[in-house]
Amino acid sequence: MEKTIVFVTNQFCCDRIICAAQVVAQKTNTELNIVQILDNEYALDPKAIDHLFMTAKKVGATMRLISSPDKLALMHKTIAAPDVHHIVTGMPSSNKSVLYGLWKRFPNKNFHAVDSTGEIVDVASNKYATA
Repeated sequence: MEKTIVFVTNQFCCDRIICAAQVVAQKTNTELNIVQILDNEYALDPKAIDHLFMTAKKVGATMRLISSPDKLALMHKTIAAPDVHHIVTGMPSSNKSVLYGLWKRFPNKNFHAVDSTGEIVDVASNKYATA
């Protein structure tokens, strides 16, 4: 089955990304999978992790918690899987965001970003996505 992959960090506010991704998965009839990458960027917050697991359960998604010193390599490997068709993330935080590179590297994948209000913004033309 084709998949919608969601990347989140261990912050409470990532629940909006999970909820928005549920909409994408329903519209595209894809399986919803959430990947929470733990690295040194954010302090470990067990309450936030539990909250996100409960949010994932509520929307019928599976969630993997992965610790990785190389977040970008893990994202590349996950997105490159042939059954991954939709990728949902938060909005780029700056013009140096790794998201711009992902959009360029995977022009045949469908990227969706979620703003701070939970609105889904499709990356219009992944082939030409630039900072």
